[in-house]
Amino acid sequence: QVKVKSASLETNVFFKQGKSVIERAQQPNVERVATFLKSHKEATVTIKGYASPEGSVEINKKLAAARANAVKDMLVKTYKISADRIQAEGQGIGDMFSEPDWNRVSVCYINTNEK
Repeated sequence: QVKVKSASLETNVFFKQGKSVIERAQQPNVERVATFLKSHKEATVTIKGYASPEGSVEINKKLAAARANAVKDMLVKTYKISADRIQAEGQGIGDMFSEPDWNRVSVCYINTNEK
């Protein structure tokens, strides 16, 4: 009989308007993802980048992708997480939160099923 242990983590990394640089105050959120991935070797993460509604759709799509990739890059370069465990996607304008400022975010969804 095989027992499957399942675990998940969701965390947000917030960005300043028009920026895709991870501020020092947000780095612990990325570290939290890295720590989880290091302790769950089978886990993968999907990072979805969003932008607030200011600006054109095209600019916001690029910015959202840049934010997702900034989180991925930090996981790979700083925390030595294998890039093939990370999927980064730009989602464009976010509407997950009622406050527009909160939609400048990358959301990290991690799932794992370990035997």
